[in-house]
Amino acid sequence: GRVKREKYNPERAQKLKESAVRLLRSHQDLNALLLEVEGPLCKKLSLSKVIDCDSSEAYANHSSSFIGSALQDQASRLGIPVGILSAGVVASSVGQICTAPAETSHPVLLTVEQRKKLSSLLEFAQYLLAHSMFSRLSFCQELWKIQSSLLLEAVWHLHVQGIVSLQELLESHPDMHAVGSWLFRNLCCLCEQMEASCQHADVARAMLSDFVQMFVLRGFQKNSDLRRTVEPEKMPQVAVDVLQRMLIFALDALAAGVQEESSTHKIVRASAARS
Repeated sequence: GRVKREKYNPERAQKLKESAVRLLRSHQDLNALLLEVEGPLCKKLSLSKVIDCDSSEAYANHSSSFIGSALQDQASRLGIPVGILSAGVVASSVGQICTAPAETSHPVLLTVEQRKKLSSLLEFAQYLLAHSMFSRLSFCQELWKIQSSLLLEAVWHLHVQGIVSLQELLESHPDMHAVGSWLFRNLCCLCEQMEASCQHADVARAMLSDFVQMFVLRGFQKNSDLRRTVEPEKMPQVAVDVLQRMLIFALDALAAGVQEESSTHKIVRASAARS
């Protein structure tokens, strides 16, 4: 008998899109996913060319345009918004940059090479934003999945270059206590490295100043004065939590009489100078 054509079912179509998004987000290497589903042309679709420090500006612009078009085509085939696909690809690349060999055992700062690569990647992200091909919320969610390898300086550059603000990123975290602990731990490492004589001291000071300024402004402003992006009560909660942790740490260190030039003394001195 004749095969009846199946009628369009909006509910079923929505479920298929949701399944595609879940599959995309669970894939370990999004750059490899793009290679798997395309033909020979898509072998050129690699963010490594965009973040290559030696690439010319004209080549980088051409690559951004080409990859942007390829992302649109791939999103159309998968039946998902291009912003979600782009956010996942960029977040995956941020993670790869942050997991490169570090100069310290507990890094919060990027190496010179990492910094150059991240700068090129964020220029590509700005291109996606300018062409409405990038979901900030999805990007934040993907970043927190690689929280264990995410470097604090990378988070700061995302804020400075206008990809996502610090407030938007922090408020997107599902666990405010966990993000407070993560920030405090990284800020302590930042203070310690800032006090050490290193070539990244200027970057470290700028980072600490921006973080402390944001925490003070958001932690002590009235709720009605805050400009919120996700959930209104989250940012003041994170700000107060981090400031309290820093204050308690400093008071405990002073009460214990820490030795000068110890790591604890460096952290307290650096945080006091920025407060």
